[in-house]
Amino acid sequence: MIDARDQIERLVGFENRQAGTDAERRAANDLAAQLRGLDRDAEVEPIVVRPRWYIAHLIHALLAIAGSAISVNNALAGTILVAVAAIATIGDITGRLPITRLITGRRASQNVVSTERTSRPGTLILSAHYDTARGGAAYGKTDELRAALGHRLKRPIGPAEPFAWSILLLLAATIARLAGLDGPLLSAVQFVPTVVLIVSLPYLADVALSGAVPGANDNASGVATVLRLAERYGETLDHLDVWLVFTGAQEPGALGMTAWLRRHKGELDPESTIVLNVDEVGHGTIRYATKEGPLTAPRQHRQLTSLCDQIAEEDAGEGRYGARPVTARHPGDAYAARARGIPAITISTAGALDRAPHHHRPADTPDQIDDQALDRAFRFCSELIELIDERIGPEIAAAADERASFTPS
Repeated sequence: MIDARDQIERLVGFENRQAGTDAERRAANDLAAQLRGLDRDAEVEPIVVRPRWYIAHLIHALLAIAGSAISVNNALAGTILVAVAAIATIGDITGRLPITRLITGRRASQNVVSTERTSRPGTLILSAHYDTARGGAAYGKTDELRAALGHRLKRPIGPAEPFAWSILLLLAATIARLAGLDGPLLSAVQFVPTVVLIVSLPYLADVALSGAVPGANDNASGVATVLRLAERYGETLDHLDVWLVFTGAQEPGALGMTAWLRRHKGELDPESTIVLNVDEVGHGTIRYATKEGPLTAPRQHRQLTSLCDQIAEEDAGEGRYGARPVTARHPGDAYAARARGIPAITISTAGALDRAPHHHRPADTPDQIDDQALDRAFRFCSELIELIDERIGPEIAAAADERASFTPS
């Protein structure tokens, strides 16, 4: 029987498991060996990634700052530079067009995949990333202030939002100059985002120079929970095969999940596939992401969120989970799946500000993990899996029967 705390300590023992490192590779091989010990098939699938997001954003910031300065005397040249920075920034943050990363170098990473292939009509993919992030001053007091401000505004502020919106505001200001506008008000509007971008430079440089954090909560806790769920539900559901995908290179923008979905797109039918992502479940009470995205946040699958709502409502008088919906501003594995039309949802835990303590900090160690939070996450995910099989499973089976019986004339 899998012990969650032992599993967390085991994964954290692979120090510096950033995307593309030898430690990440060794952690992947260890996970595959553990899956085989559970009598599951397991394959380590190699991928090529470009994980240096901080270098890309340093380039974007420098381009935008230069464009801002140049636009005062040459509005056309300045606007072009800021526009290039804006397009590249949005493309990178959303994962749709990470063009700047093409010059930041490639690294080898991998996903660990375990499948069941029976006659069941549907597939439930349990996912958790096993890589860890770089630290840096941006994840200390600044991160706490951002969470507190988002709580006051009743709108979560993603870590990339101040940077991205500053470049877009700067672009609006330079376009105004290009249109012939000028004056103190425009200069003030342009000055503010320029200062924000200048301030971002040392923060980005600090991330580039920082080492990897231990990653006990983010996301050894998720890996341990998925392993427990696999042990419990493997080959036991009525309508769904249970697949496991432990993704590498998630921290640089869900690169592992994106690569896996691209590789297996021919096998994954959006009508019969569901992704349940588990991320940071070692502190606090349950959160389920009804919306997820780094800038704009599209809704996650309505049936999945309604099932989570049902569990939360039924638990209201008991207080086992403290579950409530959130908007997730981190582009995680469920975000990557949903962007490709696959029903997905992320389950996590958090405190009062919907923030995990020690996020991307050196203090994210196994001794900081709360066993009660791990148990909450396991039990909540268990209830959700059973409801998915009970409520959505028959719909998937009926649709499969209908397709099987359909004969084109």
